[in-house]
Amino acid sequence: MRISAEGKINERVLALGHPIYPGYIVKGGSRTVMIEAGMNILGPLYLRQLRELTGTGALSRLNSLIVTHGHYDHIGALPFLKRNIPPLEVRAPEAAISVMGSEKAVRTMNFLSRETSKYFEGMGIKIDDWDEIAIGPVEFAEPLRDGDVIDLGGWTCEVISTPGHTRDHVSFFLREPGILFPGEALGNPIMEREDLNKVEFLTSFRDYVDSIEKLLRLKPLVKVIAMSHLYCYTGEDVPRFMDMALRDANEYRSLIDSYLDRENGEVEKATATMVRVEYDEKKSVYQERNAYVANLTAQVKAVAALR
Repeated sequence: MRISAEGKINERVLALGHPIYPGYIVKGGSRTVMIEAGMNILGPLYLRQLRELTGTGALSRLNSLIVTHGHYDHIGALPFLKRNIPPLEVRAPEAAISVMGSEKAVRTMNFLSRETSKYFEGMGIKIDDWDEIAIGPVEFAEPLRDGDVIDLGGWTCEVISTPGHTRDHVSFFLREPGILFPGEALGNPIMEREDLNKVEFLTSFRDYVDSIEKLLRLKPLVKVIAMSHLYCYTGEDVPRFMDMALRDANEYRSLIDSYLDRENGEVEKATATMVRVEYDEKKSVYQERNAYVANLTAQVKAVAALR
């Protein structure tokens, strides 16, 4: 089953914020962790919902915040939450921590956050004070590394290196309940379609496929896939979505290769033609155009590097 990423996932896992950018709360026996920090505009909503869950003044019950990678729609609310919950331990992959320490990168993330916030104007999410939610420097705890195990008390959260979307990307697996948080290592759901997967490699196609295959080895143990955007998958949709991620990655590479062949291997021409045909003419892509063009440029370069 494909269900919206909101509310109760099970008795100890909740999705806060907005289904497009859920922040998952996992309540272990001795430690509570939040997975992903979505957009910065959702910071006040996350905080309000946390207070409703734990009671005013009891936010110290949230011990840790961990993120899969350093994109603005995954770490956006992290600085806001850290400022409002000072004891909160925040952890991220090493490269994501470096990004947060770059003034140029932070400026870009704040710009992208403002641009993306326009899509939320009709959803009752409005920000009056941008300084309050601005992305900025954060004091991180130890970086997340492949093989790390976070003891939550009765449950363990395993950190799995899954590069390809970004070089530093990690996924999280709660082995005891069988819940996988793949970030964007398995691509992303498409709201309008259940038979297609949005392929999300940006830095390396080979790494991306290797990461999918690594997660596929967990398939017999996975009961729930909690995506970082839109949905959770349960039951028979778990293996279906995981298999679809690999199938669609390979098919998408073949599609890009066909455009590179058409334009004699020239990346810029292949990208421009693909935008015109796939986006403008076929209207087969469900994504904001500027974001699509930026991501496609990186994807065509990554495939061309394999030729």
